Amino acid sequence: MRSLEDLERAFERGLNAWESGKVLTVAGRMGQKCVREVKRKTPVITGNLRRRWRSSAEKRGNDVVIILENDADYAEAVNNGHRIVSHGKTVGKTDGRHMLEQGIAAYRDTYMADDLQEMADVLKKGMGG
Repeated sequence: MRSLEDLERAFERGLNAWESGKVLTVAGRMGQKCVREVKRKTPVITGNLRRRWRSSAEKRGNDVVIILENDADYAEAVNNGHRIVSHGKTVGKTDGRHMLEQGIAAYRDTYMADDLQEMADVLKKGMGG
């Protein structure tokens, strides 16, 4: 440390790292709640599609991104719909179940405002406010 400016920059970096950690923690919980709502909207035959929903939160530049994913190979076809092919010809189409979109909408309606308030409270509390 050579000057007060160096100390201030070091403090800012530490504060930004602390804020990022807190925001990522709350964002992770938000993702888990969103997955819960998506699972409720997911149709069940064997339960495999429902079990494979996952969420993660990561920092990309200045943004925090919540990722919802399902690694079942047929998840996209169930969500968005698909063609029905018989003997090389398209004979119909199935409508998508849109469980991802419906689950996210249910999360927004039910939890989002409270979760954003929780994030603001955590940051405010950490700042001594």
